[in-house]
Amino acid sequence: MDYHAPSATKVKVTVSLDKELVNTINNFLKTSKIRSRSQFIENILRKWHHEQKKQDLEKQIEAYYLSQSDKERKEDRRWTEIAAKSAQQLWKD
Repeated sequence: MDYHAPSATKVKVTVSLDKELVNTINNFLKTSKIRSRSQFIENILRKWHHEQKKQDLEKQIEAYYLSQSDKERKEDRRWTEIAAKSAQQLWKD
C-alpha cells in the first residue's frame, strides 16, 4: 500500500507531542525520503486507518462464519475441499 498518496484537500491540525518523540521523528526524517513531519504523521495515520478497516473486515467475516448454521458450515467445508482438489489438479498440470 502506498502511504504517500496525496489527499486532494488538506486540513491544518495542531498537536502537542512529547519532545523526545519529536526528536526521534526529526532524526528519522534526516535519512528518509519523507519530506516533512506532516507527511510522516499523515503516513502513520493512513497506515493506522488501513489497519482499522482491515480489522473491521475481519470482524465482519468472523461474524458471518459464526452466524452460519451447522448445515451451512458443512456445505462451506465441502466447497473448500472441492476448491482445494481443483487447485491441486491445476498445479499438477
